[in-house]
Amino acid sequence: MPFSPANERRRSSVSPHARAPPRSPLTKANLNGITADAQFTSPGLTRKASMNSLRSVNSGTPNRTISRRGSSTPFLSPTTARSPTGLPLIPKGVVEETPRHTAASVASIYFAKELELLHGVASDQSAETIVILHDDCYGHRYSRPRASKSLLSTIVERPERIQASVLGVSMAYVRLGHRHCEGKHPIHPDLDPKTLPNIPFRIHKTARKVAISSTTVTNVHGTKWMEELKIMCDSAEAKLALNGNELRRPEMNRGSDVEPPQHLHQGDLYLCSESLNAFEGALGAVCEAVDTVFSTSPHQRAFVAVRPPGHHCSASFPSGFCWVNNVHVGIMHGILNHGLTHAAIIDFDLHHGDGSQAIAWQHNKRGLAKNAASWKKTSIGYFSVHDINSYPCEYGDEEKVKNASLCIDNAHGQNIWNVHLQEWKSDVEFWKLYQSKYSILLEKTRNYLRLQTERFQAAGQVPKSAIFLSAGFDASEWEGAGMQRHKVNVPTGFYARLTRDVVRIASEEGLSVNGRVISVLEGGYSDRALYSGVLSHLSGLAGVEPMTPKEEGAFDLKHEIGYRSGPFSRRSTLNEGDLRSLKAFEFPYDPNWWSITELNRFETDKIAPPPEPKKPRVVTPGNYSSPTQSSNAKMTEVAKIRRSLSNLSTPQTSMPRSPTPPPPDIYWTTAAHELSKLLIPTNRQVDSCTHSELNAEAAKAKKDRQSLQPAVNATNDTSTAPTRMSLRERKPVSYLEDDDYKSRRRTVAGPAVIAVPKVRPEP
Repeated sequence: MPFSPANERRRSSVSPHARAPPRSPLTKANLNGITADAQFTSPGLTRKASMNSLRSVNSGTPNRTISRRGSSTPFLSPTTARSPTGLPLIPKGVVEETPRHTAASVASIYFAKELELLHGVASDQSAETIVILHDDCYGHRYSRPRASKSLLSTIVERPERIQASVLGVSMAYVRLGHRHCEGKHPIHPDLDPKTLPNIPFRIHKTARKVAISSTTVTNVHGTKWMEELKIMCDSAEAKLALNGNELRRPEMNRGSDVEPPQHLHQGDLYLCSESLNAFEGALGAVCEAVDTVFSTSPHQRAFVAVRPPGHHCSASFPSGFCWVNNVHVGIMHGILNHGLTHAAIIDFDLHHGDGSQAIAWQHNKRGLAKNAASWKKTSIGYFSVHDINSYPCEYGDEEKVKNASLCIDNAHGQNIWNVHLQEWKSDVEFWKLYQSKYSILLEKTRNYLRLQTERFQAAGQVPKSAIFLSAGFDASEWEGAGMQRHKVNVPTGFYARLTRDVVRIASEEGLSVNGRVISVLEGGYSDRALYSGVLSHLSGLAGVEPMTPKEEGAFDLKHEIGYRSGPFSRRSTLNEGDLRSLKAFEFPYDPNWWSITELNRFETDKIAPPPEPKKPRVVTPGNYSSPTQSSNAKMTEVAKIRRSLSNLSTPQTSMPRSPTPPPPDIYWTTAAHELSKLLIPTNRQVDSCTHSELNAEAAKAKKDRQSLQPAVNATNDTSTAPTRMSLRERKPVSYLEDDDYKSRRRTVAGPAVIAVPKVRPEP
């Protein structure tokens, strides 16, 4: 879906003065008004308009406040006089106000042009990274009626998480691309997006869907479970309308050897009328990313910002907010359509991806059979870093804890490695953990990719691999206390460093990856954790590390190729010529971007945007009279009017214009907010259901009961005991007798008059 300003509604931050109002055509009625105004402004014409009428035949009541002070200064009528050149005729000293641009309006207008010109289908911009969005994902929301406010506060999986992710995408684009006043390409009203050298990554909004009944999905989740999920989604709206349970599993033939279905956890799972569209839209976005990185396009890496997550969903059972395993469906799409022979999943969510590991184990196990289909003989490796004390191992379930701690290296067709997060007290201590403990996960991934490449080459097949990232940001230092009960959070820079190391592995020779990295959004339940994590993640995916002082001014080829000391000393698939040609299109990132100072600055700008510049005061004189029907009848012929106007249409009488003010400074915070407003759709609901919406019927019933209450009280009035006040009869007292009232003037007297009592004459 190409971006266009016509497709996205302009936000409210765009200044209403950005567009000048249309000028009315020169009609006979307007010409009459011009004649009257010309008589007021030209010394050669006499004033014939009546001063008694405040209502004009042409324009009705004047739209200017009538001054209380008389003056002989000539003024304009409501119908502004114009010269034959089209410029209005106004008195000297009155200056037309020029449109005032605000930082928000300039940023909104500019990014609308850039999205249309540089991110549309016809764009010729080349970027190695693409970000894919899907608007249908906003439709999956908690919709059970009669939900209490305390219950709604526990539903952490909601559409607002996608909005926070889009904020992170916008921040990364503005920062990496220097689209702000402190960057290399400051935004101003006359900036042409096509004159910029390149874009840090492409933003693509897709409308593609993949049906859950397609082979790509059923090869992962099975036919029966997808049929059951389809039935549940189709009946969810009707069940919710009747205050029923939308998670009740339907009665259907599941086979004789299948155990009775497990009950779905209502605290972690929910469905609504738009859930199916959200599931299929998320799958469509993932498959679009796979097609993109396997095509001949310059995009080698992709980030898919879709929800709900998927790594807790096993082959036939959803859990932990996850209904369909998005990453595994993407891998299966690559196997069936692009000849993918092996894929590695690197999961850095706070929680163990038990569903993804179980599907990988099951897939590799059925591929060991000699008569297995070719797509079953492909290999999937799973590598995860997570907290062993958090969900799904939080209650110490033996099987779940064992699965989250499993490490098996190329045995029985399985390649699975799990690393547990540890506590740390300083940044130095954390990065020592990263080098000594967490980087082992990357080394195991590299060994797996190399062994599988050699295995397929020995079998006479052409190996083709890719790395998939289950990108969860709920281990962030900014995640809420509910997710950080065990204090094993990671600094925000962890996501940039890990992602950049994965990109290096993808570019190495002998792994058959050829730079292909597909990242799919998983967890993250705090807005700050999400947008700061996405900013850091995209900085590592689309950007490069900031150059050290020793490297400034010289191109360190060994640094770029990967000749480094330590476990990542490997040769890149890019030669020296390719690296030198790509040097001009690099986008270095700065770790200070996600510092607490900058994040506070970003949130403050969102809550209280910077004040708009004050507009210069322009004094417009009032209108003391308007032409009446009598004055219009005494006007001269049209030819004489034109001759008189031709004498008046001199450059001195044309409307002067004030000098154009300088464009406002657009800081990165304002630019990121305005870009996100263009990416978040405005033609659909993008927020969670509120308490009042879910309790509308209950509120209506309560209101009906309250409306019946007065009628009940009215029938019981006779049974109540009379009070002393109810028995007293009070007659109205008149303080003015008839004679006084008749003689009183119908005006309001002053205080001095009112204070003097009246003296009645003696009879």
